[in-house]
Amino acid sequence: MKSLSLAIPYLYFLHVTVISVRVGSTLMFAPIWGHPSLPMYLRVILVFSIAAGVSAFIPYSPEAYSNPGSILPTEFLIGLLLTMGIRIAFAGLHLAGQLVSYHLGFGMVQAIDPQTQNRSTLMSTYFILLGYVLILTSNQHHMMFRALADSYTAFPLGSSVPMDHWFDAVIKASGQIFIVGWKIALPVFGATFIVETMVGFLARMQPQLNVMVVSAPLKLLVGILALGASLAFLPRVIGPVMTTMVLKR
Repeated sequence: MKSLSLAIPYLYFLHVTVISVRVGSTLMFAPIWGHPSLPMYLRVILVFSIAAGVSAFIPYSPEAYSNPGSILPTEFLIGLLLTMGIRIAFAGLHLAGQLVSYHLGFGMVQAIDPQTQNRSTLMSTYFILLGYVLILTSNQHHMMFRALADSYTAFPLGSSVPMDHWFDAVIKASGQIFIVGWKIALPVFGATFIVETMVGFLARMQPQLNVMVVSAPLKLLVGILALGASLAFLPRVIGPVMTTMVLKR
């Protein structure tokens, strides 16, 4: 009876630990929960709390746990692939910010990216923060929990994930980074290009015109107006990318 009381907590702890690998890789690589401003101890508590709750519905598999170290990489990979759609959307937002900053003349203005803690352009940081708002308003954080719960039905604990189930989808979805970035930056690019063309013609007709003094504030004004008008279409651009699931059964 004494040995039984010692075996049950060990098996339960092992079960929760293995589940926490998939839960942790899903949440910690996703926006909001993986934000650096969230203290590490709160993130650990969140992951193990969710794993403890999920463990009540996931059956224990003695065959899978005969060698726990062999299934941990697969669990980590599954959780990472579940967040790939949102990460690709945020990479597209970051690229859009880089392009917009260049065309507005903000290329040398840098700020700290709250997600990576690296220096980034001002507009990239703005688009990343705007992406957080879109996630919360569109309930994408709820969809992440649904995808995590459904993953245990499609890929039970101990199952393998062949490369042909996700590699081609990841490569194809990664191309959306450039598409999303250019779709967002295209209105600003078009508006600033027209301004530069007009200022160039004026400079040819009026050589005494100071092109730098005229074009810089005019590009900034027209570019900001074009960007503000195009933000209404931003959810349509990144919405399909955020719901992209690269992990197929």
